[in-house]
Amino acid sequence: RPQFDDSGVACIFVQDSKKNFYKKFLYEPFPVESSLHMQLENHFNAEIVAGTIKSKEEAMKYLSYTYLYRRLHQNPAYYELKDAEFKTIDDYLSELFEKSMKELSLSYCINMDDDFNVEPTSLGRLASYYYLSHKTIRLVRDHIKNDSTIRDILGILCNSDEYSELPVRHNEDLQNQDLEKELPWS
Repeated sequence: RPQFDDSGVACIFVQDSKKNFYKKFLYEPFPVESSLHMQLENHFNAEIVAGTIKSKEEAMKYLSYTYLYRRLHQNPAYYELKDAEFKTIDDYLSELFEKSMKELSLSYCINMDDDFNVEPTSLGRLASYYYLSHKTIRLVRDHIKNDSTIRDILGILCNSDEYSELPVRHNEDLQNQDLEKELPWS
C-alpha cells in the first residue's frame, strides 16, 4: 500500500513437497521470453495510428528497441532461429513485419504501398482508440450487414477476439449452463 506503508511482507504457503520448487523461483534467475511476436499486429497498428511507424524502415527501428530484439540475440532457438547472426535476425524481423502488414491490410486497418509505406485507415484508428484487436475489426467488417438482426450482431460480438482469452472461473461453467437453458438463443 504505497500511500500508507514503505514496506511489506509476502508469505507463500505451499505443500512441503513443493517448497524447493518455489525456492528455486525466488533465488535463481529465470529467463523470461518475449511474446511480442505473437501479437505484433495490434502493436504495429497502434504505432501506425500514433504516427510512430510510417514505413518498413521505421518498423524495423521500432523492433530494434524491444525486449523481443534482445531475446532474439540471447535465445534464438526459442524463436526457432538457427543462429543469432545479424542477418538471420534481420530477416526474421522483416518477415514478421510483412506478415503483420498483410494481416492488418486484410483487417482493413492500414493501407500500404509497394515501397512498404503504411498509413492507418479509419478502422485502424478505431481499433487503436478502443483497444480492439484487428481480428475483431475484420470480423465486424466482414459480417455486419445492413439487415443484420440483434441475434446476428450478438453472435458477432460473442466471437470477438477479445473474448478468446477470458478464463472461466471455477464452477462458472456450471452457472453458464444453467443460464443458457433460459436464453432464447444458443
